[in-house]
Amino acid sequence: MIETSWKAKAAAPVGEIMAALLAVQPLLDVLSYFMGQVGATWVTTSLRTALLAAVCLYGFAITENRKAYYMMYGVVGGFWVLHMANCLRLGYQDPVGDAAEYLKLVQFPLWTLSFVTFFRQRRDLDYRVVGMLAANFGIILVVIALSYLVGAPVYTYDYPDRNVFIGVLGWFGVANSQSSILTLLVPALLLWGLRSQRLWQFCLCCLGGFGLLYFTGTRLTYYGAILIGCAFLALLLLRRQQLLFCIPLVLALVLLVAFRGASPMAERQALTGDSYAIYQEKADGILGEDKGYVYKEGEEIPPEILEKITRVYTEVYAKPGLYGATLLGDLIEEFGLEAVMEQYQYATDPETLYNSRVKKLTAMEMVWQEQDALTKIVGFEYAKCHVGSHIYDPENDFPALLYYYGYLGVGMYGLFALYFVLASVKGLLGDWRRVLCVEFGVPAMTFALMLGGAQFSGQVLRKPSVTVYGSVAAALLYVYLHPEMGTARALESREKMVVRRRKSFGKWGHLQGGNL
Repeated sequence: MIETSWKAKAAAPVGEIMAALLAVQPLLDVLSYFMGQVGATWVTTSLRTALLAAVCLYGFAITENRKAYYMMYGVVGGFWVLHMANCLRLGYQDPVGDAAEYLKLVQFPLWTLSFVTFFRQRRDLDYRVVGMLAANFGIILVVIALSYLVGAPVYTYDYPDRNVFIGVLGWFGVANSQSSILTLLVPALLLWGLRSQRLWQFCLCCLGGFGLLYFTGTRLTYYGAILIGCAFLALLLLRRQQLLFCIPLVLALVLLVAFRGASPMAERQALTGDSYAIYQEKADGILGEDKGYVYKEGEEIPPEILEKITRVYTEVYAKPGLYGATLLGDLIEEFGLEAVMEQYQYATDPETLYNSRVKKLTAMEMVWQEQDALTKIVGFEYAKCHVGSHIYDPENDFPALLYYYGYLGVGMYGLFALYFVLASVKGLLGDWRRVLCVEFGVPAMTFALMLGGAQFSGQVLRKPSVTVYGSVAAALLYVYLHPEMGTARALESREKMVVRRRKSFGKWGHLQGGNL
């Protein structure tokens, strides 16, 4: 009884703690940006680690299911012991850096477990958290506005030597991560506007949300905006509710498509296309009449064509790029010319050889091929991504998980994420009329956008600044798929309250955030 009473008192401020935890996230991102300017990003890394530890301890203290915490910590700690032992076997180069990268990765499941506990302890917290996420979007807008007001804006793509500045970023350090954060916040922003039942408020949310996604200038934010708009529109049409709110969604989608050619994303792609054209011209000049040659795996390349391809690699791509960036020089020096050409399937097009994302994946794949069977099971240390004088850490998260944590690590991590996918599918098959609604759709699309961003954009699963929002979405999915608690219960209570008011006053009260 004493323990129960203590837990109840300890859990009382969980809503305020959740609000403070989320509100501080964009502020930590801003601090990280400025610390990066002076080479002191360890400050925010330490703060985020301390924050995670405090939240995990708090969740463990107030939970009614400590077995889940023991299992989670056992899996996380047990795998790290295996991974570390293998790295020691191979000769650890940087155990501290490797541990730091692992700690970033496991924050997603640790945050998720803690948030599920929070939602269990506070009846309406899962309902209220949408407003907290909308507030975070507002904080980001304020930060961006301040950067312009003080005359120190930061751009998504910054090329001072060419006097090119593309996209709106604000005081946030990593464009990929910030793009993911915005993409994950906009669904909650739209739901908050929809719950208000005020068309003008929803229109403002559409303007702010879709507008910032458009002007950020990355492919993730642009196509994420289209996916979010389509998903929201489909959910409203399927439920045949609040059809008037479909108008701003349709208008936003029309404008996004109509002005794609004028978007910062298109401008960035045009610049990349210009660079591709320069390298294509150089390669074609060497290949001559053989410029259309395409290698087929296993075939013998004619000697005269192989000689030309070799020249393309050594004379065009082994040298520093147009703006001083390293192309393939480090890889050729590390692995040899023949191995690099073979790994690239003897390609000569700049879309393959000039692409930094492809280059990073290629470098890590070549490192991966050199590892023994045990290393492929539990992964190699983060320092292995240092090839020559450059870091080839893959931007795409799932390939990075495979390289750093092996088949076992990526398998366990994938199973954790897959649980929420399968649970959502099961919920849809079991009671699709209850599940197929905006309240469920928002965390579902947020979670899907996180996984999609992790694979196709990157800097998501290994960035605590991003995964904290993905963890909120995962926890909301868990709560909604368990009708005995959380959102479903809260919404049911609100509906009953409205009915009581109708009987008492003879008319309907205005339901804020009804069952959408």
